[in-house]
Amino acid sequence: MTRWFGAAAMLLIAGPACAADVATCTLGADKRTVTVTASNPYSKVMACEVNCDMAIPGGIATVVCVKPVPVGAKDFVMCSEVAKGDRVYTRVKETEANCPDPSAPPAGSKAESKEKDDDDDDDAKADERMQKLIKQGQDFIQQQKRK
Repeated sequence: MTRWFGAAAMLLIAGPACAADVATCTLGADKRTVTVTASNPYSKVMACEVNCDMAIPGGIATVVCVKPVPVGAKDFVMCSEVAKGDRVYTRVKETEANCPDPSAPPAGSKAESKEKDDDDDDDAKADERMQKLIKQGQDFIQQQKRK
C-alpha cells in the first residue's frame, strides 16, 4: 500500500514536469539573449509556438517563437533573440508553449461544426444590426449637416 502511494506521488510530480519540458525559455548570462528550445517526443514533426514573458525593469516583454520541431529532437533551438538597444531582461517570468500532438485529430470536429453553423445565424443577425446602426448614424450626420 505504501509503495502504491509512493508511485502515485512520483507520477503526480513527474507528469507536469514532462509536459513543461516540451519547450523552455532560457535567459543568457548577458541578460540580453533569450533562447527558446523544444523537444519533440512524437513520431511526426511538431508545430510549436512558444511565448516567453520576460521581466524587464518596469514591465514585461514577450519573446515569441513559432517553428516546426523535428521528429525526436531534444533541446532543439527554435530561436534566439537579443534585446534591442539598452534593454536587459531580469528573468524568465513565464513560458507558454502551444505544441500540440501532431497525431491528434484536428480540433474541428462535427460537434464543433454544428456549433459553428448555429453561430452563423447569430453572425448574420449581428451584421444586420450593425448595418442598421451604421445607417442610423449616417442619417443622424445628414440631419446635423442640414441644421
